[in-house]
Amino acid sequence: MLGTIRKAVLAGIGAGVLAKEKVEELIKKGEAAGRPELVKDLLAKAEEERKRLEEKADEAIRKAMEKLQVPTKADLEALSGKLDRLAERLDRLEKAK
Repeated sequence: MLGTIRKAVLAGIGAGVLAKEKVEELIKKGEAAGRPELVKDLLAKAEEERKRLEEKADEAIRKAMEKLQVPTKADLEALSGKLDRLAERLDRLEKAK
């Protein structure tokens, strides 16, 4: 499952890189000369697509982690806090003996 997510993320990154390269190619060829709005629009669309794909990848990863029941950072921090409180109680009980 995570392999599929990884492939999707890489494909999205690749698409964004290709779009940016195409814009840069147009600029080098001079085909975008005198058309700054076109360049700006193409770069904005590439950035929007990159953000959209990043959000989709984040959501897919979150769902996969939930499905696999992988504890979150908050879960681990809560557990660590409980362990700290238990250790303190144990120390107090040992000192009371």
